[in-house]
Amino acid sequence: MADKAYQMLINVCEIPEIKKNARECSEILGFITSIAAAPMQIEIEQWMPFLWAENAAPSFSDQQTAVDFATSTLQFYEHCLSSYQQSLPLSLPTDQWLDEDLQVTAQGRVFAAGYLSAFHSIEALWQSLDLPPGSEAEQLLQTSMLLLSKLASPDSGDAQMQFLFSQLPDMPEIVASLPALLSRLGHFSTQDIAYA
Repeated sequence: MADKAYQMLINVCEIPEIKKNARECSEILGFITSIAAAPMQIEIEQWMPFLWAENAAPSFSDQQTAVDFATSTLQFYEHCLSSYQQSLPLSLPTDQWLDEDLQVTAQGRVFAAGYLSAFHSIEALWQSLDLPPGSEAEQLLQTSMLLLSKLASPDSGDAQMQFLFSQLPDMPEIVASLPALLSRLGHFSTQDIAYA
């Protein structure tokens, strides 16, 4: 069931109409993974439009395509929530995030960019938690953001970021750790939320 959560969404993203009008599938996966970890439940109507390419309005040529997209999106969202609540590693297509030279692929970069984009759109919710400096929760959040930033922009021209990146694990270790790390972050942030 877990693998089917993201696989169904990947399959739906291959429909030409969706592929043309929606964001890249890896970005959608990252965005949903982040939104599901929000410290407060965000209504689907608020985040679903962000899954579409810039300046593209959500529209479908037929009802079945709309149903398939909504179903696969919600199934992956529910998978994330379930993983967070049970503190289980997320099922993510990490096997696609590194090439044969162990360098990050476009899918890995785009997933991380999608996660970070969603995080920045709801950053005020995270700030409202007022995490104590040095607390386990704050360290978990900072570590997650740094690892995702390295994955999204490994060749950043920012000297300070490159220095921070040099202190982080290599890409294979980052990729291997993210499903469990992001789930722990989601578990922390959602543990007091009652989802309907």
